[in-house]
Amino acid sequence: MRIDKLFSRYEPIVSDFNGFMTALQKPLVQSFRINTLKAKRDEVLLLLKDLKIKPLTFYDDGFTYEGKAKLGNHITHNLGLMYVQEVASMIPVIVLDPQPGEVVLDLCAAPGSKTTQIAQSMKNAGLLIANELSRKRIRGLMFNCKRCGLLNEVIINLHGQRIDRVLPDYFDRILIDAPCSAEGTIRKSKAVLYHWGLRNIQTMAKIQKGLIVAGFRALRAGGTLLYSTCTIAPEENEGVVAYLLEKFPEAELMPVHIPHFRTRSGIIQWQGERFDKKLELCARVLPHDNDTAPFFLARITKRGLYKQRVDYMGKIKFEGASVEKFSRRFGIETERFNKYSIFQERETSCVATPQVYSFREVKTLRKGLEVGKIYDQEIKPDNDFVQLFGRRARQNCYEVKEWQLKKFLNGQTIRMPPQHTIERGFVIVTFKQLPMAVGRYNGRELKSAVKRERRVPE
Repeated sequence: MRIDKLFSRYEPIVSDFNGFMTALQKPLVQSFRINTLKAKRDEVLLLLKDLKIKPLTFYDDGFTYEGKAKLGNHITHNLGLMYVQEVASMIPVIVLDPQPGEVVLDLCAAPGSKTTQIAQSMKNAGLLIANELSRKRIRGLMFNCKRCGLLNEVIINLHGQRIDRVLPDYFDRILIDAPCSAEGTIRKSKAVLYHWGLRNIQTMAKIQKGLIVAGFRALRAGGTLLYSTCTIAPEENEGVVAYLLEKFPEAELMPVHIPHFRTRSGIIQWQGERFDKKLELCARVLPHDNDTAPFFLARITKRGLYKQRVDYMGKIKFEGASVEKFSRRFGIETERFNKYSIFQERETSCVATPQVYSFREVKTLRKGLEVGKIYDQEIKPDNDFVQLFGRRARQNCYEVKEWQLKKFLNGQTIRMPPQHTIERGFVIVTFKQLPMAVGRYNGRELKSAVKRERRVPE
């Protein structure tokens, strides 16, 4: 199908249609988000000094990059210090505004761009449940949660339309970035031209209505639900939200306002069908307004009697052998782990928030972050764990130069001058005082322990 034929149906609802069509046929500028869970913003920017980047006006942690090199090959990406993410894709979490200590659901979580952004907004505190139906896509979700150093996440595998049956009135905030006909991805890939069709839109709308109803039922009174899609079709956007409002009188639409970012009002008329005027509170992101992919957002709250959630009291679990070995090896105070639970999960020592550890309502596929593995009373700490907790290490650390870091992250061994302060065994490799990775020192060389799937291309 030709691009003009696909999008011609939207001419009645886009006033400047020629600008809309011109923008859709331009490639997207690369963009990314700094991951402040692992390092401070300015520390990551120092590692990006070789790139020509520009900050987003509406989001402190977001940037665009106009170079031709793939951002996914940069060392900061492999280290989890940045996440390559389209600009409009960052908007739903900004509007949802999850807070530390809350209980939050990402209903359709894979591949994890918004899950990891939610955790960042929550400052790795509280409980974040990431649900994904597709077993094939869960692997990527797990990879990205680990790469970004999430400590407050639980990954589950449920039909999204059934979430309310097991967790009714449970969440403070919910994101439903719904599966859709994906018309908005046209600037990234022309694949949508080959599978688009009105029947597909109708099928998606039916799925989306099931998701938004289940999500709303799982929302606590006073909570916030953010429904979003990357499609332009009103059937999948205003039509789905209108269905929810008709079904639940307690559902209330809230305005969407993002300073320094242009959005347009939701529509109230489409192909002879009229929606409630409240639907104008929804937000449409069009490609030519901010040079992004198209997006749709609706912010919804649930009226009712708010019940205060009982806070967790004290530490729930602390199997500290691995943490004690880590602290002793690298001279780190064990007090740093006081607010976390340390526990065994499928023969692996893990660290997470107490809320994550105590979550038992649904079978989980992953909880928190790996601490490391113990070999003959010696701990081999996990690279991502080291990036989070190795910052104040006082011993058995080795500061490398930039060329050495690239070599090490590629999986190669680096030679070390005679060191009297570093003991044989596992060592934290630092760069600009930031813990980066783990290696093993044999008295002459430092062998990289970076896993193959996390190595930086030469």
